[in-house]
Amino acid sequence: MNYSRNVLSFGWMKSLLLGLALCSGLLARAAEPQNLQNTKQETIRVLSYNIRIAHPPSGGWELIDLPAIGEAINSIKPDLVALQEVDAFTERSGKTVHQAKELAQITGMNYFFAKAVDRSGGDYGVAVLSRFPIVEAQAYRLPVRDSIKSEIRALALVNVQLPDGSLMAFGSAHLDHLSDEDRLLQVKTMLDLIDAYQQFPLVIGADLNMNPDNSVMSDLKEALVPACVNCPLTFPADNPDRTLDYILLNDQANDRFEVLDYQTVNETYASDHLPLEAILKKN
Repeated sequence: MNYSRNVLSFGWMKSLLLGLALCSGLLARAAEPQNLQNTKQETIRVLSYNIRIAHPPSGGWELIDLPAIGEAINSIKPDLVALQEVDAFTERSGKTVHQAKELAQITGMNYFFAKAVDRSGGDYGVAVLSRFPIVEAQAYRLPVRDSIKSEIRALALVNVQLPDGSLMAFGSAHLDHLSDEDRLLQVKTMLDLIDAYQQFPLVIGADLNMNPDNSVMSDLKEALVPACVNCPLTFPADNPDRTLDYILLNDQANDRFEVLDYQTVNETYASDHLPLEAILKKN
């Protein structure tokens, strides 16, 4: 059955150092998932991609090339996608354009958008694309100490139904780029939030805005571990010299999946971050 629907989803998060406001997201079925009949699917291809609001670094700020992002995603053929720096109905990206929804249409996937802040007359945040049915979705804000000096970020968490009927959790996250103190606050908030998902294998694609040797990573690894050993450089796309992007697994995901591959994809036009993919094999 092919149909489209929009469901407004709300999530409450426990206060941690800062009182947090309710953050809404948008959930839609863009197309019938392509592999629901493949109940013997043994691998899941995960992609994390900071899309820079679909603004190619080589173009002026007036250039928005969402089809290029869609082409990059389609060339990888992922099952689950975590997107960061996503616009919805903004003046800079198009007042009629919901980037997550349009990417869902381009890729034939389901989507969920989680707003972080008001931006350019619209919404700005993170999103998830899924080839599997999304059965539950929550959007949360990740706080900072001072929202004037730093930027509130977002976490999107969804439950998806795999072809064998089991559930797994998947998320997209984006942390502040300015200070370790704010990143630490956001990490602690994120770990507090994912407690409700610990019964599921949980995979999160994230732009953490920090290198693997950053001190905040040790706090993150209390519950989420990068699926890489020697994590590849991801930024800037044309000549990467640092690792900012990660695919993270909780204990249940580490038990459920074997990481067959973890690498960047050589796509240097569409964004200033390289796409990052992992192939997970069910144990």
